[in-house]
Amino acid sequence: MKQIMTVFVLIAALFLAGCGQAAAPDGLVEENGSVENGAEENGMISSGPTMGRVSEPILVDGSTTGYPSPAIEAMGGIIHLAHDGEILYLHLELDVQGWVSVGFNRPGGGMDGANMIIGYLDGDSPAFRDDVGLGRNHSEASVSAVKDFYIKYDDGAVTMELSYPLVFPEGQEYDVTGLIPGQSYILIYAAHNSSNDIDRNHSVRGSVDFTVEP
Repeated sequence: MKQIMTVFVLIAALFLAGCGQAAAPDGLVEENGSVENGAEENGMISSGPTMGRVSEPILVDGSTTGYPSPAIEAMGGIIHLAHDGEILYLHLELDVQGWVSVGFNRPGGGMDGANMIIGYLDGDSPAFRDDVGLGRNHSEASVSAVKDFYIKYDDGAVTMELSYPLVFPEGQEYDVTGLIPGQSYILIYAAHNSSNDIDRNHSVRGSVDFTVEP
């Protein structure tokens, strides 16, 4: 009887030791002794889109040259973001022939109070307008702060690129005063498939949270 009890104790001890060394479940990454949900990329947990920082200004010419962060997939197209500590840069490519727009706000803020820039064609001429989001509508801001602007329609697609101060103009009733490095914000975007009448409702829209790289 004593021999049987000894064998039972040894088996129980081995079982408990094995449980203490169990691996983390698939799809989870263990970091600093804790298990957290996340997507692993090159051994690091991806934290989502970023507005990458650059040491030199980016030339607003319709190309993606100089943007350090991966593109954000949006509405079947792509958006690149970057900043140099004073100016933000945005490049958008989308398969539409109408107006396109982007906006910046606090996470969860949506369109209301967002700083919005709408690009379109005025006849055959490139044009843009700064707007303030008001609920589910928007109206033109009294001050335009866009520094450089580019838009081109070609073969059923549009390319828009712009530069804008990280600190937004005062007195425009924006929900945020600007984009602070190290903080997270929401990028909202919308477009119309065929019309350049910016008073027409969007055909497509979306949003994504991003972090401004310090």
